[in-house]
Amino acid sequence: MTCRVRKGDEMTRGSYTKITLVGLLAGTLFACSSCVYIHTGDMAKSRFEREVPLAAPLAAGSSFSADTGDGSVTVRGVETGECRVLAKVVAHARTEEKAQELAEQIEPRLEPAGNGLKVVIDRPHTLASAWYSVSLDVQVPAQTSLTLATGDGAVHVADITGNVEARTGDGGVEVETVKGNVKLHTSDGSVACTRLEAETVDVQTGDGSVTLSNVRADNLTARTGDGSVRGREIAADRADFHTSDGAIHIDWAQDGPQAPNVTATTSDGGITFTAPPGLSAVIEASTGDGSIHTSLPITVEGKVGGKSLTGTIGDGKGRIGLRTHDGSITIR
Repeated sequence: MTCRVRKGDEMTRGSYTKITLVGLLAGTLFACSSCVYIHTGDMAKSRFEREVPLAAPLAAGSSFSADTGDGSVTVRGVETGECRVLAKVVAHARTEEKAQELAEQIEPRLEPAGNGLKVVIDRPHTLASAWYSVSLDVQVPAQTSLTLATGDGAVHVADITGNVEARTGDGGVEVETVKGNVKLHTSDGSVACTRLEAETVDVQTGDGSVTLSNVRADNLTARTGDGSVRGREIAADRADFHTSDGAIHIDWAQDGPQAPNVTATTSDGGITFTAPPGLSAVIEASTGDGSIHTSLPITVEGKVGGKSLTGTIGDGKGRIGLRTHDGSITIR
């Protein structure tokens, strides 16, 4: 076990801005899923860090799960027969002694769970003018399925063959080089996915951009409440891209399905769709305020120009639906 102390660290943000208000008792009372915070008006100015290494056998094809409550999670698949975790506990309190006392009450450990392992964090139930986080840096066998969660912190996953489910209340999510179904959700943060192969990819953020690169799936969903959606080298039988406020730019893979079912909708922003060679689809595009441009040989039904376009490319086996309320649409 290794401990590191930093003296005189001043907090630059309020101690409890990310915790839900539940009532008033003497001071101010806040609650999260695992503890209660009582804010008495003093700032938690001192900081204490403690690192806890953990290890346990984990066979390829097993599962790993973790819920930090507050703290980042990084998981990488490697050639190994065990799970190795470095848990970083960071405690803030009014004095250095109180911060150290709090940090030493927080004890991460590995426990068996189903066909794998999970991180369990023992922690105090009540804190006065103090707060803490537990961040995890994890190595597991490459063939491992993951279930990860944090209330406040980023999630990063790489080099995994197995299903990945990750959720954070506030923080970005980054996933790269994964073969398996992927489900990612953040309430506030960007999402980036690179080199995914899956039956299902489901990516959602309440506020932030979505970036996809070299993603191949039977079913692909990418949605954001506020931010752009960008996809490069996308190959999917069915794909749904949506943003309430932002542009959508999709470049289909050259060897992607030639008759996909694709929907792209935005309330405020332009849409660009770059088709693969040999595309066969019915095209339906509409804009409330903007123009529609295409360089593809579309057989148009009805009049050419205006705010909407309906036509066919090739045999029309697939469907491309593009809709924006405010922005232009380009099909190429």
